[in-house]
Amino acid sequence: MDFTKEDIELLKRHVSNIDKNIYVIYNLPPEVVAVLFAYVSRSPLSFRENLLKLIKSKDLDMGKLIHAFELQGLDYEEAKEKARAFHEKWVVGYGHSSIAEHAVASIAIENVSILASKVIEDNRLASYTEKSTRYQIFDKGKYYKPRNIMESEFAKVYEETCDSLFDFYAEAMPKMMEHMREKYPKPEDMPDRLYESITKARACDVVRYVLPASTLTNIGMTANARTLEHMIRKLLSHPLKEMNDIGLAIKEEVKKIIPTLVKYANKNDYIVETNNVMENLVKEMVKNEKPSPSKPVVLVGYDTEAENKTVASIIYKYSNLPYEQILKKVKAMSEEEKRKVINEYVKRMSKHDWPMRELEHVYYSFDILVDYGAFRDLQRHRMCTQTNQDVTIAHGFEMPKEFEEIGLGDGFTRQMESAKQTFEMIRAKLPKEAQYVVPLAFRKRTLFTINLRELHHLIKLRSSKEGHISYRRIAWLMHDEIMKVHPVLGKYIRIDRSEGPSRG
Repeated sequence: MDFTKEDIELLKRHVSNIDKNIYVIYNLPPEVVAVLFAYVSRSPLSFRENLLKLIKSKDLDMGKLIHAFELQGLDYEEAKEKARAFHEKWVVGYGHSSIAEHAVASIAIENVSILASKVIEDNRLASYTEKSTRYQIFDKGKYYKPRNIMESEFAKVYEETCDSLFDFYAEAMPKMMEHMREKYPKPEDMPDRLYESITKARACDVVRYVLPASTLTNIGMTANARTLEHMIRKLLSHPLKEMNDIGLAIKEEVKKIIPTLVKYANKNDYIVETNNVMENLVKEMVKNEKPSPSKPVVLVGYDTEAENKTVASIIYKYSNLPYEQILKKVKAMSEEEKRKVINEYVKRMSKHDWPMRELEHVYYSFDILVDYGAFRDLQRHRMCTQTNQDVTIAHGFEMPKEFEEIGLGDGFTRQMESAKQTFEMIRAKLPKEAQYVVPLAFRKRTLFTINLRELHHLIKLRSSKEGHISYRRIAWLMHDEIMKVHPVLGKYIRIDRSEGPSRG
């Protein structure tokens, strides 16, 4: 299509070029982007041509909406109704939910608990950046106070416990900073500012163990409307009021820019009722049972045909044969022949490369017992399937040796014991709310089912010497487990077992 000069001027406001096959679309309301992309499945026109139709549209009045958005000051509610009508028909009426994935919102979430942050981030298809316990020092008194606790007989002990944890955190921080300077002197060629930043990170990584799950944090989140609808539904169906409040607040704010696409995100009876029934059922099934001692990482399930299936998947990509025929051939191959296929497939990876997708066809399941602070980092690997248990004191706590080294070992233990007592006290009547008082030092269980490709990513990243020693150990143990059952596959996973100072 040949564009007029007027067309080109209109398009320049919203596309990155006029004549190439690939271009960025920008400066449009999210709902308009979703409408524009929805046309591609049925319209033979280009995105530029459809965009012009929207700008000049009389039936949908998108032009008014786009123009008002450009000026960023006009009331364009009437025009937005036209976009809503489109989505009511196609997304809600006909169930074309994929359209909603083209409407994206970036949301600032402030002053929510660390406990809540893990619920928010338990959604695979979104992007998050959270306030770091490594690079920031948290202020006293900045913790969440659940209404159910504050209106109960536990209000005083809850506040006293959280205040005491923050007091100890504040007391330990300068001492830990000084200790890190003594333990890791500044290299002559390192700038002072960089050295102080690293020293602060090392201290924060240790002292963070004291912070309770109620500690307030901030999150930046970007997600499409389809993911947001699912997230809001989960939050509104959660047993804790903080999650309900967050879900409602996210819904109200997102409705201002993509109203139709989250309109029907409500509390879900299926989620609520199933969770209630299953919790009571399992409680009865395991009553009087205590957690048995276990290792931090246990490989509880894996693909026994992993090596054969990996080789078969690789061959499958480069042939035109059916998978079963290839697998039969692979099973007849010698170990040397199989190793050659795997070696040729992965040996050219540089340190910046990741394996290709054929490694996703095999899986491993790990039962992981790790301190809550390190879990927060491991949870970021959202491509794997995670099943998380509630935060508890049942598995004890970790104490970094540095607290002993600065003479605060006994004080740390007293803080943990005090938090433990408060947890038990609150749990008797408010079991879900009791989680807020648990410090990050206490261990938590999580079940990870992860494919081999993602395992390459997790182990390489989390074993890095720049990482926290707690999750470095988990990465090492995960690799150890793989090597026990599949040494041929495990040896190609890049892992850093080097000693020397990590930031933890």
